[in-house]
Amino acid sequence: AQRRGRSHFGSRPLQPRASQLPSQHPASESAPESACADMSMTLQKRLAAEIKKCGRGRIWLDPNEANEISMANSRFNIRKLIKD
Repeated sequence: AQRRGRSHFGSRPLQPRASQLPSQHPASESAPESACADMSMTLQKRLAAEIKKCGRGRIWLDPNEANEISMANSRFNIRKLIKD
C-alpha cells in the first residue's frame, strides 16, 4: 500500500503552539491574581478528575466557589470539597 502525496508530518512548516507564544492579553499584566487563579484551577480540575476517575471535561468547578477551590492544593482538600 503506497501513499500518494506528502507524508502527514512534512506537509506543514512547524509553528509554535498558541501556549508557547507571548501573551497578548492586557488583563494578564494588570491582574496577576486572576492568572494565578486560572493556573491553580487547572491543578484542582486535574486532581478532581483523577479522584473521580473521569476526564477533565466532566469536571465542573462552581465559579461561585472559585476562591475556596483555588485554595485547595492537595488530593485531601479536593476530596473534602467534593464531599461538600
